[in-house]
Amino acid sequence: MSNLVKEPQDAATSDVHRVMVVTGSSSGLGRAICERMAARGWRVFATMRDPDRKEGVALRALAAEKGWSLSTPALDVTDQRSVDAAVAHMTKVTGGRVDVLVNNAGYMLAGALEDTTAEELAAQMETNVIGAHRVARAFLPAMRARGEGCLAFVGSISGRTAMPFIAGYHASKWALAGLVEGLRFEVAPFGLRVVLLEPGPFATDLHAKERHALAARETSPYFVFFTRFMRRNSQVPRGDAATFVACLERAIASPAPRLCWPVGPMSFLATKVRPLAPDWLYELVTTFVLGLRKPR
Repeated sequence: MSNLVKEPQDAATSDVHRVMVVTGSSSGLGRAICERMAARGWRVFATMRDPDRKEGVALRALAAEKGWSLSTPALDVTDQRSVDAAVAHMTKVTGGRVDVLVNNAGYMLAGALEDTTAEELAAQMETNVIGAHRVARAFLPAMRARGEGCLAFVGSISGRTAMPFIAGYHASKWALAGLVEGLRFEVAPFGLRVVLLEPGPFATDLHAKERHALAARETSPYFVFFTRFMRRNSQVPRGDAATFVACLERAIASPAPRLCWPVGPMSFLATKVRPLAPDWLYELVTTFVLGLRKPR
């Protein structure tokens, strides 16, 4: 039963380890976070939608081999009942202790906006934005009661600037950035810290698992441009997940962390260069690289 792994019920015992909860832990940055922090002695709850799939089984096997304090509760950020059950379980077995919550679950929706249905866009926002809010809201009572802890959200440099054919993903990350900044003000009086990690492209399963708009097929008037964009986007340099995890460690360890933590390839361009570049120049470069026409 990976869904509700047996845990020690003694709160004093659970205090031996600092506690971290990570959403979207089956692969990618989430998996990398869990492995690094468990190896460092943290008690890690590596949550995922279906812990009985091969990714969850493999992670538990690795944890058993290494002697890590790591379990894999089932948690679907788009399902309130799933979130409530998982959070109730985790806070019970830790005596309410959650030192760090990492809201990492998310995916990328690709396709022209005209090819994207309202339902597809809503699903993107449901996971990347509302899901993060749903999980944070569920943990906040316990974290406020302790008067300490950090809520870390995995955003993206896609929340700083926009490219064609992933506008829905951009919208979700822009929305997440606003949500996180507002939350940071609200929970500060209770001793809680909030940080936003903004990774560039990393060598993870994000792109391998991206979802394409159902209408983004050969009959689409955008198909040629969409295909060209996807091909060139796949050639962008990608960073090592270890770099991202190291940045996360610095962010959550700081007693007074800054809000935004850009990290990885393209992060300097997105956060430092793009704000200084006039729109016409950014559009000119983007359309040239992608073989599009400059917007009017």
